[in-house]
Amino acid sequence: MNRSIEKRFSTFRLFDFSTCVAVVALLAATSNAAVNFLVGTHLVKGTLKDWRNKVLTSSAAVTIQAVSTNGSVIASTVVADPTADGYNFLLEIPLSTKATDSTAAVGDRLNCVLIQDSGLSLAVEPIVVGEADTVSSTSLAFVNMQSYTSEDAPDTTVYVPEEYIDTIAPWMEAYEIEGEYDPFADYDHDGASNYNEYCAGTNPFDPSDKLLITAYNAPRNAPHAISFEYAGGHVYGVATTLSLTNPQWATQPVRNSETGAEHDQVMPSADEEDVGLATVYVVPAEGATSQFFKLEAR
Repeated sequence: MNRSIEKRFSTFRLFDFSTCVAVVALLAATSNAAVNFLVGTHLVKGTLKDWRNKVLTSSAAVTIQAVSTNGSVIASTVVADPTADGYNFLLEIPLSTKATDSTAAVGDRLNCVLIQDSGLSLAVEPIVVGEADTVSSTSLAFVNMQSYTSEDAPDTTVYVPEEYIDTIAPWMEAYEIEGEYDPFADYDHDGASNYNEYCAGTNPFDPSDKLLITAYNAPRNAPHAISFEYAGGHVYGVATTLSLTNPQWATQPVRNSETGAEHDQVMPSADEEDVGLATVYVVPAEGATSQFFKLEAR
């Protein structure tokens, strides 16, 4: 018991016991009322794409809501023109120690509702609320998605738009590929899976069209430069590992210039019709005797 409460109790002893009990009850009620309180805001930055895996702009006129399981809208925003790293919306989720109709608690899973003039849809993956004053990221598609699980890696599940699968079907027939669409297969045998080609915006039936590192420059005491051919509206990132014996791939921060700010991904161009050559810069691990990088479309 702290000194201030001891002093108050010693004062109450001068009065009758019922008064002391009433004050203790009041203190307990006050304590219970203060259990739930605001603790800050968690930010969710995201990339909303269409069925072609291209990042949407503000012209799409889409509203994104984070909704609790009881239907309360916790946060809402609209799709904006994408930034250099391909993010086109930011949700500010207010946090409290216990979830309410207007706040979320850390660890809550919120439904992500996408609203457009033509109607609304529910994102495949929920938003997991993180700690206050932190930022998480997510990638969403404003389409009907079909899920696939790898037979070789049961823990690996990918989501492909049904519209995209419909466009692949006649090509499969033309190339005499039997069965249903398989995102884990490699129809053109170019070393990139069908799903990876969907993410990159390349043709899964053309072995000459795939995401490649076209140049790599590793100067001493300077960021390493990775060049590649990009497709407009798509986002790209770099993963790194210190060994290929038992690789542990992790996201590598990238820069648009040698001295620019670091991002976890980049979008060279928002123009859907644009294609060209881009260069990103990565800072190698300090003291590492070797380090390996791979380019990814996301």
